[in-house]
Amino acid sequence: MKLKIKNYFIVLFRIVLSCFTFSLPFIFTQGEYHNMISQDHYLWFCYFILIFLFTIYLVVKKNYYELIRANIQNENLVYYNFLLIKKTLHLKDILGYKHGVDDDGNDFISLFNDKNKKIITLKVNIYSNLPEFVEALHCKHIGYELTPLQNIIDRIKKLFTDK
Repeated sequence: MKLKIKNYFIVLFRIVLSCFTFSLPFIFTQGEYHNMISQDHYLWFCYFILIFLFTIYLVVKKNYYELIRANIQNENLVYYNFLLIKKTLHLKDILGYKHGVDDDGNDFISLFNDKNKKIITLKVNIYSNLPEFVEALHCKHIGYELTPLQNIIDRIKKLFTDK
């Protein structure tokens, strides 16, 4: 079974955005290096570089777990990260999936391996046959996944309600 992408524009846009964010620090340093360094604005220069590096980290993290060109072949899940890195995973190694809603309000399903480590995130609005694909993986629902912001809110809520 093959996982079908509903809207290729979203996938291509995210890949182009990833490539563009990699070039931002270089473009910035070429244009602003002489202006900021010559005027002794080292702190601002470092600040902008850190913002760009953090943006690259977020984009890479968000796109790394996304499943592209996935197939189930001979009891194996074959997929690509970033359209280039081919990975194969035995279906027996998949512990289950967790359902969640991200901070933008989009539903997603995350697959976890037998060590309870997140392997893949599948966004519901990107794939057209996601329920059938998850069913074909023969994995069970193991809970709900919270985003980092939802985890913080949950901890604060527990702090006040446990007393």
